[in-house]
Amino acid sequence: MPTKALEALKSLVGETRETVQEFRVERGKIVEFAAAIHATNPIHTDVQAARQQGYADVVAPLTFAKTSYFPHNRPEGIDENLGFDLGFEPSRIVHGEQAFEYERPLVAGDELNGETTLTDVYQRESNRAGTMTFACYETRFVDRDGDLVLTSETTRIETGQAISEADDA
Repeated sequence: MPTKALEALKSLVGETRETVQEFRVERGKIVEFAAAIHATNPIHTDVQAARQQGYADVVAPLTFAKTSYFPHNRPEGIDENLGFDLGFEPSRIVHGEQAFEYERPLVAGDELNGETTLTDVYQRESNRAGTMTFACYETRFVDRDGDLVLTSETTRIETGQAISEADDA
């Protein structure tokens, strides 16, 4: 259970924090990321192939935006909790869900800023994990012109108790 009451957590719903600052989408990083996830489409690694398909440069794979949360892209004072102190126990946090909605492809040369809103907090009971607390976030990424490029939705879950291998039996 979080160290904060559910009512206190729910009072944070709707609050927004700047969580990504000057996220530079670099060609070399796109190529490295594509190799790491075994993305074989040449638009991710070959500038000419990307241009032949109508893009200005190589195109980032769909999950590349997750790298925007690396520490060097965060504003001062924003940690892995995205500026929201929910009182979650770090050893009990699991990744619940992730979705990306693109307005346009992310290409090398883009520079994005992001703001994250806590959109929901709720709890559910589980036989294996105890009381689970869910925190839902939405991050809107805009380019240098202020145009929305993509929206990311993430759910983090704090389990109420450790789940051991014996619980799988």
